[in-house]
Amino acid sequence: MAQTKNRYSKPKFLATFGALILLLSGISHVFGLSTLKHISAGQAAHTSAAPAGEPQVAIADTDTTQQADLAVAYSTEPEAEPEPEAEPEPEADLHTESPCADTGFVSAKVWSYPDCFPDSNSVQLQAARLNGVAPMNSRSEVLNSAGRHQLSNISSSPYYVMDDLTHSMPYLVPKAQLLLNTIGINFVDSLHSKGMALHLPIVTSVLRTNDDIRRLQHGNSNSVTNSCHCYGTTIDITYNRFMPVEGKTPTRYDETLKKVLAEVLYDLRADGRCYVKYERRQACFHLTVI
Repeated sequence: MAQTKNRYSKPKFLATFGALILLLSGISHVFGLSTLKHISAGQAAHTSAAPAGEPQVAIADTDTTQQADLAVAYSTEPEAEPEPEAEPEPEADLHTESPCADTGFVSAKVWSYPDCFPDSNSVQLQAARLNGVAPMNSRSEVLNSAGRHQLSNISSSPYYVMDDLTHSMPYLVPKAQLLLNTIGINFVDSLHSKGMALHLPIVTSVLRTNDDIRRLQHGNSNSVTNSCHCYGTTIDITYNRFMPVEGKTPTRYDETLKKVLAEVLYDLRADGRCYVKYERRQACFHLTVI
């Protein structure tokens, strides 16, 4: 009886039971790793076909003897919706009033072109008579006046571009030439400060003789006999075309460039340098030096 008691003593029973538990745990751990690898492979295949926007499981490549590392990546931001296509630029000027609020750049000064530039022909005519030369009949008279240094040739400048003139001549009184240079310089400086592509304003009409006026009236009912352009003080700058500093093709119908030019003219007008009229039919800013 004593031998039987020693053989099945409590310490030996506990030791045997503990060894059995360890053996079963080891077997379970081995089979558990194998199962985990099969699950990981299935999750990886499911992830590659998972739709966008749902949680995805990223599986790192491991050696067959190492445990696979699992990382769950969630997409927190929704996909951006495509921006709507911009409407095509107009083929011709519609001559509509602009509130200056249809592009990214919103002018804090010019809220309405007609309201901000209302100076009529009669107002500008008084300034033209005060600051300009007497009207001339022919182009030869203009050349003679330029020879006497009463007028300056403005056909070439780094600050603006002269359009192909058919009914006017590229001559201004020195005071008006200085104003035009200032407009060009301030325009480029304003574009640079705003981080925009540099452009130059385009001048479309300058000094007209009486012969030019008569020829112009045949095809333009808006031209007047007593024009401010006869005094060498008045300039038309188009707002539908701008010449890139680096390029030969004009940029057309750019509302932002138009607004920047309008702000430049607004400041000069506020400083008492010029009168400005917003011309819808002629698609230009019509201005006279003061």
